Amino acid sequence: MFTSAGQVTWNGSALETQATDTGSLTGEIPVAAPVHLPTLTNWKHAEESPEAAPGFDDSSWQVADKTTTNSVSGVNSLPVLYADDYGFHTGNTWYRGRFRATGKETGVHLVSDSGGKAQAFSAWLNGTFLGSSTTGSADFAFPDGSVKSKGDNVISVLTVNMGHEEDYNSTNGNKTARGLTSASLVGAPLTSVTWRLQGVRGGEDLQDTVRGPLSTGGLYGERAGWSLPGYPDGDWSRVSLPTADTRPGVSWYRTDVNLDLPRGQDTSLGLTFTDDPSRKYRATIFVNGWQVGNYVNYLGPQSTFPVPNGILNPNGRNSIAIAVWNLDGSTGGLGKVSLTNYGSYASSLRVAQNDSPRYNPRTYAMPKRPGADVTLDVPNTAQSGEAFTAEATVQVPKDKPSASGLTASLSAPDGWSVSPTSPMSVERLLPGGSATFTWKVQPPTGQLPPASALTATVHYLQNGRQAAGGDERIVGGIPPAPPAGKNAVSGLPFLSSTNGWGPVERDSSVGEQAAGDGRPITIAGVGYPKGLGTNSISDVELYLAGKCTRMTAYVGVDDETGGAGTVTFSVIADGKTLVTTPTIRGKQAAVPIDVDVSGAQVVDLKVGDAGDGNGNDHGDWAVPTLTCG
Repeated sequence: MFTSAGQVTWNGSALETQATDTGSLTGEIPVAAPVHLPTLTNWKHAEESPEAAPGFDDSSWQVADKTTTNSVSGVNSLPVLYADDYGFHTGNTWYRGRFRATGKETGVHLVSDSGGKAQAFSAWLNGTFLGSSTTGSADFAFPDGSVKSKGDNVISVLTVNMGHEEDYNSTNGNKTARGLTSASLVGAPLTSVTWRLQGVRGGEDLQDTVRGPLSTGGLYGERAGWSLPGYPDGDWSRVSLPTADTRPGVSWYRTDVNLDLPRGQDTSLGLTFTDDPSRKYRATIFVNGWQVGNYVNYLGPQSTFPVPNGILNPNGRNSIAIAVWNLDGSTGGLGKVSLTNYGSYASSLRVAQNDSPRYNPRTYAMPKRPGADVTLDVPNTAQSGEAFTAEATVQVPKDKPSASGLTASLSAPDGWSVSPTSPMSVERLLPGGSATFTWKVQPPTGQLPPASALTATVHYLQNGRQAAGGDERIVGGIPPAPPAGKNAVSGLPFLSSTNGWGPVERDSSVGEQAAGDGRPITIAGVGYPKGLGTNSISDVELYLAGKCTRMTAYVGVDDETGGAGTVTFSVIADGKTLVTTPTIRGKQAAVPIDVDVSGAQVVDLKVGDAGDGNGNDHGDWAVPTLTCG
């Protein structure tokens, strides 16, 4: 080496050198010392997902009551369910929907968009697991006996946001919807569901401002601080990995590991998961409270996740927490988790430790149940100018102190009138006691919105402090029946609509995810000026009021798929399937549909995915026409 150098340093340290016969200097460069990684043991395990239980307190959650959206996905049906419109932009979001049964409800149709190919959601009814979907849509049947004839039935749905698109082509794809995009009850399209949702705690007002929005989501354990170092997990059960778990939903695994890596070198570590890919679970990984990845065991391909120094403490204690979402009731659990050395090199690099705030019991205490429960009972639907009764019941739980000075009020949309039909105040309620308040509600004349929100609020004094409780419910607006004569379906109001990719489009193909991005409807080279552009699995419900006799259409896969796509089309009247086509493929000529719908109150136009997923399933209802009167 260098003949004129007086001294040589390597990575900031002086190198011992000797002169050679030619006058140059030679010396040995130090290499990285061997790294010995500990085995991850002493795992602790706890189950969560209390949101799936019917009695879970979601009174602090937001009601899905918005009628407009900031998303380019447009609106399928009202109210808007998209998580972003309610301030939840990352990670998991829970939904809980309430409905009063009419006896006709047989299941629920759900559509969700997670982003990318890692779609997933799970659903429960009154605590009974219905199943999971990894395709973005599903029809879940309600098991026998699971629907309650009285009181609220609760549908719980866990969704995930795998990220928003980068707006690389200026189509605003970064604003496509995430979370539930539409939901409807099977067999009872006129039964309203009021949804509440909860994502990352605090929404856009983050609780953890150090780690930021990409490091947390809306799982119960995240909201309660289970992912953080120092969380008191002493009462969790001990478990060894790998382990099996047959309980659907989310559970957590935590351990601590002490590291003392050789100093003066750059060692890059990560966590590696090893398991049979047939096991259907997902895992969200936290190190010292920082989220470092999402592992999808059944999908992959990533199975090892780097943990940068600074997040990882190479010479100290590290907390590892893994939230595991089991998507079925048989193949869950967690495989082997181990530390992996990606490479170690002698280096002068010094990495400062990130601030990694520890668990604070005051900050992460979960909201307490209100001192009084308020339940609003309203009809499923309202019609133009027809009055109905709204009833709010307030009850003091047996384990809560008495409430006094109770006063009630009911708010309704502009143009609706509300008149009390009972006293609006109660002097006192003892523990376990209840009182009921009633109002006459008069909707305005003219066509009502598809969804309107009514909110009951009760103010009271308890423990010497003023408090308030409330309940909000969605009332569906029944559209007018189609007029006499021939009606283009694309010009009629929808009772509801769901779609597997973007919104249902009127008089164009479905296009992509944004509203209004479709093309003229074309099937096997034939253009059609009117129709509905959809993507399976989709359905459009129309209110006929028994006044229509015939439904005709031509159906097929839109040419914009380039010949890809396989779909089926069904016409369902009041829950009875009138026709289902065989599988229709891209480039296949349109298939005519002509069915008798005499006497039907509601007709459902449904597009299925033919059992092979919904990719490229751009199903067109060309010139669909209802003959009425």
